[in-house]
Formats: sequence, structure tokens, C-alpha cells
Amino acid sequence: MTFFNINNPFIQASSISYLWTYLIQVAIFYPLLFWGTYRHVSQNRVPLSHYLVLSVVLIFLQPNLFLNDLVITFCAAATIYYFANPNEEQFSTIIAQFGVAMLIYYLASFIGLIGARTLVARFPQANAIAFFILVPIIYPIALFIILVSRRLFNQYFRILALQYSGIKDLLSLLFVPLSYFFYTFQYNPHVVAQLLHVPAVNVNILTLVIVLAYYLLALLTMFLTAKFLRQREELYYANIRLTNLESYTSELEVMYDDMRRFKHDYQNILYSLKSALDSDNLDYARQEINSLANSTAPLINLSTKVLGNLQNIQDSGIKSVVFGKIMLALKKRLTVLLEVAQPIDLTKTMQQVDAIRVLSILLDNAIQAAEQSRDKKVDLSLYENDNAQFIIVGNSTAEAQIDLAKLDVNSTTFTLDASHHIGLRNLRIILGSYPQAVNDRSSHNYWFEQRIILPKK
Repeated sequence: MTFFNINNPFIQASSISYLWTYLIQVAIFYPLLFWGTYRHVSQNRVPLSHYLVLSVVLIFLQPNLFLNDLVITFCAAATIYYFANPNEEQFSTIIAQFGVAMLIYYLASFIGLIGARTLVARFPQANAIAFFILVPIIYPIALFIILVSRRLFNQYFRILALQYSGIKDLLSLLFVPLSYFFYTFQYNPHVVAQLLHVPAVNVNILTLVIVLAYYLLALLTMFLTAKFLRQREELYYANIRLTNLESYTSELEVMYDDMRRFKHDYQNILYSLKSALDSDNLDYARQEINSLANSTAPLINLSTKVLGNLQNIQDSGIKSVVFGKIMLALKKRLTVLLEVAQPIDLTKTMQQVDAIRVLSILLDNAIQAAEQSRDKKVDLSLYENDNAQFIIVGNSTAEAQIDLAKLDVNSTTFTLDASHHIGLRNLRIILGSYPQAVNDRSSHNYWFEQRIILPKK
């Protein structure tokens, strides 16, 4: 069996009709199946130029050869990564998407090839037309498989979107055994029959059962992997929330003790002040007023105001993370303003983990940028109306105005010194799961602001 080959059909074609048939199959049908399957799996637009380039390549690099498909798949993933990657997906994510697309590609190819062979066995005269239209038939089969399986592999992509590159690379190879089996079945079906110890007449049915079982096993592997990683991630965030809630509770206890002592001292000072005024002892009254002002100041501080506003964040997990980030900013001696005028529950428009990620990314960026600025300010506002919820994070900046266009350039090329590029790719990936969400940015007069608008369902 040949695994890799480069040929020139313009020289090798036995006739003009054969050449035209070949060109239609490999230059029109195969790019449609290859890019179409990937496009529907990844839900990313594939430029027309990619179809045209692949059409030319496939004329000389036959798509029905094992190593050819691997080379084409890797090169296609690289071209998507560098030339058609508006969401700045990681290369490992694109490889994972191609892995699932090729898994479906081969499953559909098995079904189409077995169907064509079954048809030709009953109607030999249909041999030419059956195999000519085989690829256009395989394409809708692949789309149907995607429709049925999307919920499972979308969950897989969602969990692995931000990290776990090694796992994505490993699971993307699940299609390789299926592809090798396909080419053995396509060119040497008698070998498959011998390996399975079945008569040649029954090899199609058993092969289809094996292929479907393998595909379901691959999907199950991806689903269980995603489920495990999600549980581990939720445990990680749960530990963070627990730590922040403990800190929040401790801070409230300190505030309560301070308030209780202040109440006791306040009563004593008022009695002393009343006695001083009754006896016209103005110097003593002035001294008591100064004492009252000094004892009040620690209670009416920024930390107290921040903690008071936190009560309107209804989800305890989100509240604990916001508290942790604000306490971090206060420890860095930043001026923090938290505005949550009305009760709000962000889990109505986002999953809790996604809301925590978004707020963490925005506040981490804001804190780092504010540290380098002159005014050292960070603002967070959460509010909603009848139609949407709003997350607004602002911070002072070292630059008078940030070039917003640069924020949309491939953020993976920036270093940690470029504060607002940190996590922006991950932020776009998260918001990509919410098609109606809007991320608006502005920068002027040493102030940068990001506004996330989340429409209500």
C-alpha cells in the first residue's frame, strides 16, 4: 500500500474524460469536504482563498493517500492559525478542531464508501457514477454527524479553549487509527476481512460497526476528559472562593469589632462633650471633638465602602473573587471604587466560572496597569437594566492614550510589560461562547475602560 505520493495527472491521465473527472473530484469536491467539515466543527469562517489553494495542491498531492492527508491537515491548521484566526485561537486548539473534523471526515467516508460498494454490488452498471459522486454524498453525511455530535465536542472545546495544550495535542490524534484503517479498507479490503476473520461479503457490516464504536469511544473519551478537567477547574475556583470568603468574613468581623468599640467610645465622648459645653469649657470640648474625628476616620475608609457595596453581588462565588481582587488592589495602595448600586446576579447571563474568569482577567489587567500609572486608580461597576447586564472596569494608565488597534493584534506576541494585552485573547475566547456579548473599549486622558454588555435571554 502506498502512503505518500506526488503525481502529475496532466501527464498520467489515460484520457481527457478521466482527467476532467479527476480534476472535478480533487479540485472541487475534496476542498468542499475538507474545509466544510472543519468549518462546521470549529464554526469559524474559512476564506475562499483557502479553498482555491487547496484545490491546486490536491491536483498534485492526492487526498486519498494516508500521509498526504496528515501533511495537508497540519499545513491547513498552520494557515488557519496565521492567516484566518480572528479570535486568536491557540495553535493546539486549531489542531484539536482539525482532529475532531478529521475524525468525522473519516467516519463519513466509511459510511459513504460502504454505501457505494453496497450499491455497486447490486447495480454494477452504477459503478462510475457512484464513485464520482461519492465525495458530495460524504459531505452531507459529515454535516449530519456534526449536528448529532456537536453538543459533546463543543463541551470539549469549551473546557480546553484556554489551556491544556498537551491534552489537546494528544486527543487530536484520535483520528489517526481510523484514517489508517480507512485506507486499508479502501485499497485492501481483503486484508481487513482476514484480520476480522469474516467472509468478504460480511466485512462491510462488521467494519461499519467497528468504526461507529471507535467514533463513539473517541467522543466518550473527549467528553470524560472535558468533564474531569471541568470538575478540577471548578474545585480550583471553589478553593479560591473559600479562601476569599474566609478573608471576607474575617474582614467583616474586624469591622464589627471596630464598630462595637467605636460605639462605646462614641457614647463616652458625647457625655464628656455635653459636660464640657454645659460648663463652657471650650478647650476641653475642642479636644473631645478632635478625639471623635480621629476615632471615626478608620471606620469611614475605602475598605469599608468597598465591602458595603459587595453585598449587592448576589452570587457568593463571584462576590468572593471580586473581594479578593479588590483587597489585592488595596494592598498595592491603589484607590479603588466599587459601584454596585442594585442587587445583581451575573449568573443570569453567564456561567459562574466564565463570569469569574472575565472579572479576574479585567481586574488583573486593571490592577497591573494602575500600578504603573500616576493616579493609581481602579474602578469596577456592575449594573443591569431590563435588557442587559453591564460589567465596566476602568483604570488609570501611564500613557495619555492607549492605541486600541494594537489590542486586536495577535496578543500572544506581547510580553507582560504590555499590561492590557494580558489575558485579552482568553477574554475573547470566553466571550466567543456568548455571541450576543459586546466588548467595548475606550482610552483617553490617562484612563482606560472596558465595558462588557451581556444581553439577557
